[in-house]
Amino acid sequence: MTSALRIAIIARKDLTARQNAEITSLCSRAYGEDFSSILPLFDHPTHILAYANGDLVSHALWITRPLDYNDTRLQSAYVEAVATEPAQQGRGYASALLRRLASAITPYDIGALSPSDPVFYTRFGWEVWRGPLYVATAAGSYPTPDDVVMILRLPRTPPIDLQGKLTAPWRAGDIW
Repeated sequence: MTSALRIAIIARKDLTARQNAEITSLCSRAYGEDFSSILPLFDHPTHILAYANGDLVSHALWITRPLDYNDTRLQSAYVEAVATEPAQQGRGYASALLRRLASAITPYDIGALSPSDPVFYTRFGWEVWRGPLYVATAAGSYPTPDDVVMILRLPRTPPIDLQGKLTAPWRAGDIW
């Protein structure tokens, strides 16, 4: 890292208008798509923000999302919108952010995310789910075989076989 990093954890309801705009802009640049209609889809997110020299350089958020592992309901800290300013990538900002995030989500049963780059997350203890993935709808559960999900075992995580069935409730936007 080229500068001291300050990490803040803030619930969406406590973000300023400026912070909301900075997060939206950062995620839009990092993903190459407009995030102004994506970020509002997340119910009650907690944002984790990394600042270098006063500038927002990296971001992630998590939401509380129930996941069913076989017949066991788990409360997950479901991680979304992990993004680093494109010109600042490769400097360890997202790595520092993810290490801090892991310690912040320990009250949950499990951490979960759907990665764009699974190799990146394995360095921080995230494991690829190898079993079947499903989405639960009012009409029943449906397989989502093309999705990739990773989990992070936390102090409250029960014994889990990564070959088991994992089901998420349907939601608008990306299922996983």
